[in-house]
Amino acid sequence: MSSFRASIVSIAALMLGGAAMAQPVTVGTYPAKIVPEQATTLSLERGTVSDLADPTGRLERGTVVARVNKDKVEQEREEMELQISKEKLAKRDEIRKLETQREKVRFYLNTLTEDERKYAKDMAADGVQPSKEALADIEERIDLLQRELKRMPERKREEFARSHDALTLKMPYTGRLQYNISLPEDPTKPFEHTAVSGQPFATVCDDSAFYITINLSQSELTQLPPEKFTAEVSLPDGKKLNGTYARRRVEHNGSTDMLVYFFQLPAEDHGTAYDMLGSNAKAVLVFESDEELRVENKAQLLNSPEAANCENWEQLVERLFPDCSIVLIAERNIVLRPKNTK
Repeated sequence: MSSFRASIVSIAALMLGGAAMAQPVTVGTYPAKIVPEQATTLSLERGTVSDLADPTGRLERGTVVARVNKDKVEQEREEMELQISKEKLAKRDEIRKLETQREKVRFYLNTLTEDERKYAKDMAADGVQPSKEALADIEERIDLLQRELKRMPERKREEFARSHDALTLKMPYTGRLQYNISLPEDPTKPFEHTAVSGQPFATVCDDSAFYITINLSQSELTQLPPEKFTAEVSLPDGKKLNGTYARRRVEHNGSTDMLVYFFQLPAEDHGTAYDMLGSNAKAVLVFESDEELRVENKAQLLNSPEAANCENWEQLVERLFPDCSIVLIAERNIVLRPKNTK
């Protein structure tokens, strides 16, 4: 019982115990992070960078964050458009030739008599005598060329965009932007970007929501209704960030799985939350039940004569409160529920 007692003696503040209640219970203080709704790291290839965005305010989705080798890309775009024009002309010319051939075959099949066809040797197409099958093939080729002509420009522009996506960074969603590089004195002028490929160039965060996140691993906590928890982070100016439960999910950290609870902050705290991104924080986790519970102070329980013969809190509660079961073993208190209630 000595180690059991020693772990409790360090508790400084005492609370009145033994009362049934439906009020917040402080579970404990946990390492926490302030995170946005989502965050994305953007990388940029080496080259001449231009068209930087202003990172001092919110940017709309699709806003250009940076371009690399803009002049070269524009030259390649012009060449692509020229090639599109050439291919369109070539396909139109081929369609016109096929349409002429189709009219000849139609004339041969629908207008000439059997005797006249004997003298119409110039109606043959590539050495093949005109026929209904040949006419169907010509019409099918015309249809295919017309569809290619309609789709080709869009397809080539899409291919060009995909091949050059890495050269233009855009906001993936509305939010805030931070550049991860040292910007030149005049960011409006092009400059050379020589960083290693894949190195973060900028970070974008979706500031539509911010959360206090806490990693909880204690099974007795994860079994409780998560919506009954709230999280609170104290600020140096005496103010506090108060988050309400939003969701929980398992996140992977190397070879370890963590159950992370997200507590959403109100809109008026978004500015403060944004300034705290990336920092380490401490959050007080609070549990509030709808039912009448009994709160017993750990330090006071330790002073009871039965504590000397108990190896853990479960044994001590069983001796002192046989009609109660443990709901939660918090940092300073033990929360109990009468066994005849659910």
